[in-house]
Amino acid sequence: MKFATIILLGITLCFASCKDSETNSDQDSVSEENTNSELNSEKSKESNIYSQDNDLSKDTSTLESNGNSETINSPTIDDKTKPNSQNANLSGTYIKMGDEVGSSCTCYCVTINYTGNSEMCLTPSKIFINTRMQKKDKKTIDIFLVNPSAKNTEGKDIPWTKFDTNAPIATITTKENGEIDLDWLGFSINGDLAIDYAILGKKTLEGNYKKK
Repeated sequence: MKFATIILLGITLCFASCKDSETNSDQDSVSEENTNSELNSEKSKESNIYSQDNDLSKDTSTLESNGNSETINSPTIDDKTKPNSQNANLSGTYIKMGDEVGSSCTCYCVTINYTGNSEMCLTPSKIFINTRMQKKDKKTIDIFLVNPSAKNTEGKDIPWTKFDTNAPIATITTKENGEIDLDWLGFSINGDLAIDYAILGKKTLEGNYKKK
């Protein structure tokens, strides 16, 4: 009886030992599979990061290439858009263009002067006035009456002292080709145009001029 009990205990212990061995084997297999899965996941992440880095590097290279291309191919500023330096420094004597022009400049000429008076001809060999000039903007000059010239042979009946000296009697506009255009406005009295003398000087002064 004791012998049978001992044999039964031995069989039971052997069975338990085999069960534990199978359980440990299954656990090791599961652990190995989990480890392999984790390793594959890490490799996949590294591969994705490397791929993203390559894409970012390509995009950066493309942007730099495009930026260099735009820099190389960027158009130069057209000279026509630059400020006209001649307009800013306009000075000297200009002669009227037309059939009546004479080279002596006894009339039909305009001398641009910002610091002193300029003499202008209203009627050839008869009526002259002294004027002052003031820049209005880069392309426009206002002309104002100062007084009649002392060399006048006519015009003593003209009411010079009544004419406004702070209202422009003419304007000069510069042109792109270096020429100027003079527009005669006329004399004013108390802010109104002096109708009786509106055309005085218009025929001799108004028109296009070129540098003498």
